Amino acid sequence: MIPVARRVAVLLSFTSLWACGPTTEPAGPEASPAPGAEVLGETQETLSCPPLSEGSQFGSCPELCTVVNRLPLPLPQASLSRNILATALDVKLATLSATATIQVSPSVATGLSLKVGDLVITGVRSRCGTLKYTVQDGQLDIGLPVWASSVIIDYTFSETPDFDGYLPNGSTFTWPSFCENLYPCHPALADGVKFSLKVGNLPAGKKAVYPTQIPGDAPAYMLAWAVGDYTELPLGATTAGTQVSVWHLPGEAAVATSGTLHLKAAVDFFEKQYGPYTFGRKVGSVSANWGPGAYGGMEHHPYWHVASDAMDDKLVHQHEAAHGWYGNGVRIQCWEDFVLSEGTAEYLTARSVRATEGAEAEAAVWVQWTGELERAVSRGDTLALPDSTCNAIDILTHPLWSNIPYKKGAFFYRALEKQIGTAAIDRVLSRFYRQHVGGTARMQDLLDLVKAETGQDPTPLANAWLRSLGIPAETP
Repeated sequence: MIPVARRVAVLLSFTSLWACGPTTEPAGPEASPAPGAEVLGETQETLSCPPLSEGSQFGSCPELCTVVNRLPLPLPQASLSRNILATALDVKLATLSATATIQVSPSVATGLSLKVGDLVITGVRSRCGTLKYTVQDGQLDIGLPVWASSVIIDYTFSETPDFDGYLPNGSTFTWPSFCENLYPCHPALADGVKFSLKVGNLPAGKKAVYPTQIPGDAPAYMLAWAVGDYTELPLGATTAGTQVSVWHLPGEAAVATSGTLHLKAAVDFFEKQYGPYTFGRKVGSVSANWGPGAYGGMEHHPYWHVASDAMDDKLVHQHEAAHGWYGNGVRIQCWEDFVLSEGTAEYLTARSVRATEGAEAEAAVWVQWTGELERAVSRGDTLALPDSTCNAIDILTHPLWSNIPYKKGAFFYRALEKQIGTAAIDRVLSRFYRQHVGGTARMQDLLDLVKAETGQDPTPLANAWLRSLGIPAETP
């Protein structure tokens, strides 16, 4: 992401299934829920029963439900450790309502918890009927039978002006942990989820730009949509066949064209140099009308959002594209490793300029970024890699949420490239991506790979650029 204007005084403007029929037998005696937790959805209801979407020892759906509906429903239990495999959302904008079908990993435990923020939950069910659940302090706790691998949640959501969910302009913004205001989720960085999405009941004359499928494991904040009077400008296909486009709002054709002049070539460079793209066969930039003063972008791959005011800025477009490899493709394990996402994406942005426009154009980028780094340090310096802890910080309030990890991270990689050579750093970044794509990693893991691959210990450079205050003297 390039930072944008955010909620509550955080203002950054850098340039940069289905259910089966009911049971007629009463449930057995069960323990009472925790004090203060309201139990909802206790009665079974008659629902239609399409074919099973996953295997079951009971065979067809009616046979399964005939057996399991004779069993008592488990009580809600708090458990945020159950891994989410896939989330399918069916959104109806006219009523601000949605249904989330969530597939989870098998478990002998009967608890499933999801963060639901300010969502209003209207029903929770499995393929064989309603389930017991509680909602308390923004968390949905569900009693999930051991045989169930999916849960279906009906809910409503609200518009929010604070960059923490569904915005009044029609776009969504869920970074870093506000997926909970858009759909039931696990905001944790460790979770990788496959998505499908349908957005319907649009305002008259409007279009929705969103991916119907995200086939690769993605962070929870990546799923997004944007609604507006959009025009798509196809930019062509990469060598690997990835289609690249830009979607702009009325009056933005010229700036959208100039800002994405090299976007297809940049994506082509990333694919060739670092590895295959995993989030679909079509990608591109979507103009997001975030309002005056909001500048930058957000890595909502495969259709990342770029502030309307930044549509003519090639660096924003190419930075957000780079997150398909680092930040989204390889997720950071800890917020303390923010530089592995943003510093790497920033460096890849400069490399894409070199690949698409030449060394002179890249040199101009580094001159621009030198000034930005100096200003960032003067405003309030901080360590770009405070890696003594893991997820012990609140990224929205910690000094790390600044331009420091972006620029110091980029300059660290530039110094490393000078030390080990372009071919070596490309080899390391490609191998690291291929090893960790779809999963998480820490910055130290990459530093370790540099040493293993090249024999050169990057620790002194990392200490100077990432684990110290100030700007090393060798800055150009």
